[in-house]
Amino acid sequence: MKILVANWRCIKNPEMGGAEIHFHEIFKLIVKMGHEVTLVVHSFDGAEPEETIDGIKIYRVGSKFVFKYAFRWFYKKHLEKNNYDLVVDDISKIPMDTPKYINKPIVGILHHIHGSTLYKEIPWYMAYYISRCEKLIPKHYSNTNIFTVSPSTKNELAALGQPENKIDYLYNAIDQELFEQTKVEKSEAPLLAYVGRIKKYKQVELVVDVLPKLKEKYPNIELHIGGTGDHLDELKNYVIQKGVSDCVKFLGFISEEEKAKLLGRAWIFVTLAMKEGWGITVIEANAMNTPVVGSDVPGLRDSIQNNKTGYLVQIGNEDELVGKISELIDNKELRENFSNNAKEWSLNFSWQASATHFIKKVTEWFPELK
Repeated sequence: MKILVANWRCIKNPEMGGAEIHFHEIFKLIVKMGHEVTLVVHSFDGAEPEETIDGIKIYRVGSKFVFKYAFRWFYKKHLEKNNYDLVVDDISKIPMDTPKYINKPIVGILHHIHGSTLYKEIPWYMAYYISRCEKLIPKHYSNTNIFTVSPSTKNELAALGQPENKIDYLYNAIDQELFEQTKVEKSEAPLLAYVGRIKKYKQVELVVDVLPKLKEKYPNIELHIGGTGDHLDELKNYVIQKGVSDCVKFLGFISEEEKAKLLGRAWIFVTLAMKEGWGITVIEANAMNTPVVGSDVPGLRDSIQNNKTGYLVQIGNEDELVGKISELIDNKELRENFSNNAKEWSLNFSWQASATHFIKKVTEWFPELK
């Protein structure tokens, strides 16, 4: 098949996150399966207008503020004549509304409905506009089959009005080989870890807030934070204000190998986002035999098996958060039981399985593409 994909960002974009990893890992395998994949994304400072990465042909057009319109123009002027078999609309924040002007088999990929979390990240008027656009997804995509990455996202999309029979799963996954090959020992002292983008809605401050109480019980406890983002400087200042600089280490950008080692050394992975589509880092931590304590929110409710691979806690309940972390630190047998469960759970998620499922489902929806 000749496949055209519209996504806001590519894997090299400085603002890339889980959605871009999801696309790239799946579609580089689809290329290896013999299909042709073209990706159109918005440009960024220093980016080449054209590039091929892992067999995926990439065009970068327009800025992030006008990409919806830049893509439509670029498609009409340069790509419509290419006779693609399938168009993939990777829906993120502002939907592209491709079914309005592309008369081809189209499928969508949706990671999560941002909703109120947008108000945490951007000016209210932009958040209001984007949230309204999200609510219109069923209007423009009602006849379009859409993949979501978790039951939570499927439920949110159905609640907006998208027909449930038009929704299927395309799960996030991990590089199983990388985590199998990475061998490290758990740290001697209790180590908490967070890896991911440093954004306001990720609420890493909530972990910092409980460190004073945890330090009283475990004087040598540490929190290691890997990743970058536009909230990093504020978070660093917050750590100083809370007086816990001595036990918090900022690692900045870390490679995949470094991430695997950190997750392997950690006793507990902690993630307290307002919302996630799924939470790839949860499964990555699990693959390194590390249980997770996370917020009881959409997405994380799906990736964390409560009371089995970790704990779900209510956002803002410091006593509960301290209690669950302490329980895992104090009870070695429980921690090891959760660790074993986590490892077993992680084995369910491979990029090859997701890539194979994508092709299988698309050809079920569009038999003429077989």
